[in-house]
Formats: sequence, structure tokens, C-alpha cells
Amino acid sequence: MVGTVRARVARVCVVLVSSLLCAASSAQTASREPLRNPFRKAADNLPIEVRVLVLNYDPFIPSEGGKRLHEVFHWNDPRALAKDYQASLGAASDGAVQFKIVEWRDLDEIYAQKDGYRYGPDEYVRLRRAGKGWHDGGGQDYPRLLSEQRVPALVDAPAGNPGRVDEVWIFSDHFFGLWEASMAGPGAFFVNGGVYPEVPVGRPFVFYGFNYERGVAEMLHDTCHRAEATLNRVFGEWKLSDPRNDWELFSANASQSGGLAGVGTCHWPANAEHDYDYDNPRVVQSWALDFLNYPNLNCRDRVSARRPVSQDAWIAASGLVNRDPHRSYMLWYFTLLPRAPGTGLDGRQNNWWKYLYDFTQYDKTGKPTNAGVGR
Repeated sequence: MVGTVRARVARVCVVLVSSLLCAASSAQTASREPLRNPFRKAADNLPIEVRVLVLNYDPFIPSEGGKRLHEVFHWNDPRALAKDYQASLGAASDGAVQFKIVEWRDLDEIYAQKDGYRYGPDEYVRLRRAGKGWHDGGGQDYPRLLSEQRVPALVDAPAGNPGRVDEVWIFSDHFFGLWEASMAGPGAFFVNGGVYPEVPVGRPFVFYGFNYERGVAEMLHDTCHRAEATLNRVFGEWKLSDPRNDWELFSANASQSGGLAGVGTCHWPANAEHDYDYDNPRVVQSWALDFLNYPNLNCRDRVSARRPVSQDAWIAASGLVNRDPHRSYMLWYFTLLPRAPGTGLDGRQNNWWKYLYDFTQYDKTGKPTNAGVGR
């Protein structure tokens, strides 16, 4: 009798444990669905098309049988990088921003430094392998590069012209000289690189320095710094130690914000304990997901709407096949970046993507200006 009871209890325990494991497995499967933040179209909230010129400085190397530089060193294919980056930001913004590459130029050269010096392709490969002997010419001469490639004429082309561009993606290698993100033209401002108001063009534009030795995570990282620089300008301050405004609440992280956490910054995710800490299992209480409801935030009291967050949040929500905590966090960050219609009580846009990609329409406080030059 006792043995029968024990057997029944054991069977019940097995059933209960199996049920719990199935439930946990189902919950885990559900949690691994990619996070989505719907873009709500409205009369004042339409998708922003960004027309892109790609300048791919990827020269043929005669001493290596005519292979391109990225092939010699087994680096990434710039075309694959551009396609993946384009798709990643399009998905993370849910279509709030839509890139269109209108021209791609494969350039068999290395752009000039400020003193006019240019590396020859074979010379560059030799120095790259040696890791020394570099020429110090004062850094890259971006105004010269933009002039040589006739970029101002493309930026100034009339709306509707098939060659008109809004943004330039420059692919090259580290020792060519790279700014992550720069701006040129009248009213140009800092977006984490050089600022070139002297470039003779009728409207400001952003250009990137993308390194084909690195991956899409780093391309998104460059864009994240651009977002930070732009939104710091719009909101006027960035006091992470005492987050008050919506941008500070978004950027709050437990280490830099006195235990309070939102989404985080480019270098410091919500639970980070140091720079670039994208794979930390530490669990903190965060109001990051409250930004899915923007502008209707509950976290403005700096207490409400908090949930446990660790690296599992962005790794599970990214939908990536291969584990990549850095890239996953960048996707999570941009998925949570507000994109709602309308304006707040402070007159700022509820769609922060407008400030990144339609910046000519707003002054430095984020208010619309009639002086902006449209796309």
C-alpha cells in the first residue's frame, strides 16, 4: 500500500515537473520573439526616405593578384554590410526610416590626407601587415574627398531628381582615417565626428565612415552615437546621474543613474557595469519597455513601470540567428526609440527619428522651423 502511494506521488511529481518545464519552455520561446514597436503613420508622421550614395574605397591590390582590399585580409563584403545595415534599421524603426541606395561607387584608390599624401594600394597592404610605418598627414581630408566625388551637386540636386542624395556612406579601413559619423554643409552640427560647414552645399548632410573590417553591430553603433549627439542637442542636457527629461529617462542605466535604469546609452546598457558591457547577466529593474507606450510614459516618476532586465532582454528580442550581444543591444535600443505621431507639451516631436533623419526641418531645440530645407 505504501509503495503504491509512493508510486502515485512520484507519477504526479513527474507530471507537475514536466508541465512546469513545458510552461517554462513555452515562455522562453515566446520571449524570443523579436521585439516590435509599431510605427503609426499619420499626417504628421510619414516614413522618411533617406537617399544614399555609397563610396566604397576598396582598391584592387596588384601584388595580391588583383584582389580587392577587403578580400586580401578576409574582411567583410561592403555590399553585404550595407544590405544588412539597411534592413536592420528599417526593421528596428518599423519603417519610420527607409533607406534607398541610389548610387554605389567602387573606388580603386585610397583618399587623401590633409597634406595631400595618398597611400598606394600595395604600400597600404605592406604597412597593414607590418603594423607600423604609417604616414602622419594630419588625418583624412573629407572636404577634398566630397569635392572629388562631386557630392555637393548630388545633395543640391532638385527634389525628384533620381540622383539626389541625402546621406553618404563611406566604406574604408581604419588606417585610411575614419570619423564614425560627420556632418557637412550650412548649419552642420556634431554627430560624433568632424563638422564641415565649409563644404559648399545648400543643405547639411551626414556622412559615415564605415569600416569593412568590422560588422553591422559597429555600423549600428556609429548610428547610436549619432542619435545620442542629436538628441543631446535637441533636449539641451544629458544628466544621467539625475534623469528627469524623457531623453534622460530613455538613456538612464543602473551604474550611471543611481540604480535607475531605462534603455541605456550606446556604451552602457541598462545593466552595464563598464563600457561596452553588452553581455552582462546582471538583472536590474528597468522601465525600458515603457518607451513602447511613448509619449504616454508611466516612468516619469522614476519609479513606475519597471521590469527585470539583463542581456537576455536584447538577445532574446533581437531575433538574430547567431548570438551577438552587441548587435542585439543596438537593435533593442533602436526598436525602443520613440516614433509616435504628434508633439509633446514641450513642443518636441514624439517621433525622435525625425531629429536623426529629417533634421533640416527642426531647430536645435527640436521645434519646427520654416528655414529647414526639405528632402
